[in-house]
Amino acid sequence: MNLPDINVRAAVVADTAAMSALAYRSKKSNGYDDQVMALFEEGLQITPDRLQCRPFWVAELDGQIIGCIALDPLDGRTAEVRSFFTDPDHRGRGLGHQLWQAMLTVAQSQGITRLLAHADPATLRYYENLGFIQRGEVPSRSLPGRMVPYMARDI
Repeated sequence: MNLPDINVRAAVVADTAAMSALAYRSKKSNGYDDQVMALFEEGLQITPDRLQCRPFWVAELDGQIIGCIALDPLDGRTAEVRSFFTDPDHRGRGLGHQLWQAMLTVAQSQGITRLLAHADPATLRYYENLGFIQRGEVPSRSLPGRMVPYMARDI
């Protein structure tokens, strides 16, 4: 079942608290315990400074933010997909796809031809379904000593 009444728009500073709470809820739904979540917490904070560093989009349903995604340009042709989170209560209904399409349209309009992602192991299959291929592993940005899938996709 799709979510037809989703509004996908550019994120604004007033969205950062709701986006941070969403990122935490989404990550926790991957089965992490409270101790591990405490290590993720800083990296999951979407601050006004982070919002100014890269474009973010949010998905809203009835005024509630239920998804977000960011595009971090690395050079003129390559960008990294970041902060791609969806509300666990709305998964499997096209929400991620709507966010993905909004971000992809902008990336293509900016001449981006390659997307990269550091994927949580729990989301590996989702990224593969979006056309990403695992190119190896890289150190986690949040958990020392942990390696995560490094994904790439041409667009």
